[in-house]
Amino acid sequence: MADDPGIWPVEGIDAVLAFLPVFEDPSFVPFTWPPLRKSVIDGVEVTHLPYPEYHPKVDEFWRALAFFGGRVHPYNPLPEDPTQEPIPFSVLGAYFPIEYFQSATIDQVRRYFSLCTRGERFCDGYIASQFENGTLLAALRRLRELRDAMG
Repeated sequence: MADDPGIWPVEGIDAVLAFLPVFEDPSFVPFTWPPLRKSVIDGVEVTHLPYPEYHPKVDEFWRALAFFGGRVHPYNPLPEDPTQEPIPFSVLGAYFPIEYFQSATIDQVRRYFSLCTRGERFCDGYIASQFENGTLLAALRRLRELRDAMG
C-alpha cells in the first residue's frame, strides 16, 4: 500500500456505502461460529479452533473496499491524527472506540477499515468483534455523514 492514501473517489465511497443498509438490517447475520470440532490424533483428543464464517456480503464489502480505492496504509499516522506532545500518534497504540468516529475524517475511516483486515489476518474473528461491538457500523455511518456533506 502507498504511504499517501490519495483521494478516495466518490464512486468508491458510494460502492462501499451500498453495504450500510445491508449491515444495518436487524435480520442480517454477518458471521457465525461453527461448533467446536474434536478429533483424536495419535491417541490424544484435540480440539480444533473454529474460524468465523462470514456472510458473503461481508466478503463482498472487503473486496469492494479494496477495488474502489478504500484501502490505505494501516499503520501510518495521518496529518489529522492527534499527538500527545512530544509523542507522535501511533496506530499500534491506538484504540478506536465508537466515539472515535464522531469526528473521524474519511482517511481515518479508511485506515480503520484497513486495520480491520490486518486484525483479521492476525486474529481470526477480529472483524466479527467489530460487528459485535458496533464499531464497524459506526465507521460506516460516519462515512455516510461525510459523503452526505460532499453533496
